[in-house]
Amino acid sequence: MPSQNACLELTKQAVAGLVSSGVMKTVDVEAAARLLCGAALNAALWVAASDEPRAVLPKAIEAFRVMATGFLAGPAPRRR
Repeated sequence: MPSQNACLELTKQAVAGLVSSGVMKTVDVEAAARLLCGAALNAALWVAASDEPRAVLPKAIEAFRVMATGFLAGPAPRRR
């Protein structure tokens, strides 16, 4: 759990900075950080446990991207 706590703390710091700079919508920093970390952890576990991780990884990335862009204050940046 220590590494998860460290990850959460770093994510909270990043979210706080993004909220204060206006990149992210005004949201409870701890709640957003916990949701982002939890989603990332569960996606990693899904990919790791999959019989076809190369097929699952792009699905996890796309779903995470869609979820995370909901936190953005402005339009999501266009993908290249």
